[in-house]
Amino acid sequence: MTGRLYGLGVGPGDPELITLKALRVLQQVPVVAVPVSRHGEDSLALAVAKPHLRPEQEIMSLQMPMSRNRDCLQKAWDSAAGKLLEKLGEGLDVAFLTLGDASLYSSYSYLVEKVGELDPKVEIETIPGITSFAAAAARLNLPLAKGDELLAVVPLLEEPEVLGKLLPHFSNMVLMKVARRYDELVRVLKESGRAENAVFISRCGLDGEIISRDLEAETGRKHDYLSAIIVKGAESK
Repeated sequence: MTGRLYGLGVGPGDPELITLKALRVLQQVPVVAVPVSRHGEDSLALAVAKPHLRPEQEIMSLQMPMSRNRDCLQKAWDSAAGKLLEKLGEGLDVAFLTLGDASLYSSYSYLVEKVGELDPKVEIETIPGITSFAAAAARLNLPLAKGDELLAVVPLLEEPEVLGKLLPHFSNMVLMKVARRYDELVRVLKESGRAENAVFISRCGLDGEIISRDLEAETGRKHDYLSAIIVKGAESK
C-alpha cells in the first residue's frame, strides 16, 4: 500500500504556533521531508518542528534552490518528487514541512503538483499553517483588514514602481520577500505617503526578529529573506 503525502505548514517560526492537526501528523509519520536551498544547509522548517519530533523519525532533506531559473527549479522538483515517491512506494507516510502556510508562495505547491503528475494515485493532504504576516499582525495587535477594506498580498516586485500603481486600490497590503528591493520599495511608499503607516518585520518568531515602524531607519542594510512590510491606510491604523 502506498503511503500518504502530507504538506505541513509549520507556521512562522515559533514552535508553539504549529496547529494541533499539524502536530499530530508530524509526530505520527515515519518520514519527515524538509526543503534546503543547498546540500548540507540547515532547514528553518525543521528547526521549528524539531522540538516535536521523535528520535526514530527519518529526516529527508530535499534540495530546493533559491533560483529564478525555471530549468534549474524543474530539475529540483523532479528530483525531490522522485525521492518522495520512493518513500511513499515503500508504504511510508511522509510529511513535507514548509514555513508559514503550505499553500502560499511555497515550494510545496510545485512539488505536490509534480508528485501528482508522476503518480495520480498518491493520496495527498495539505494541512494549513499560520502565515508570517498573520503572526506579525498579531504580534503588533494590528488588524490586517477591517469591515469592507481590501487586503492585497504581494510577493517580491522586480519593478518597485508597480507598487505605486497598486497602493491607491488597497487599504491594506502585505509585501512579502522584500529584502532584495527593500530600499526601492520604501522610496515608493514614501512618495505615496504610505510609509508612515507601514511596519517592517523580519524573521517573525525566529532568532534575530526585527519589528520596526521606522522604515527609513532600515534602509541601507542587508535584510533576511524572511522579511515583509505591512502597509496600512491612514484610516485603518
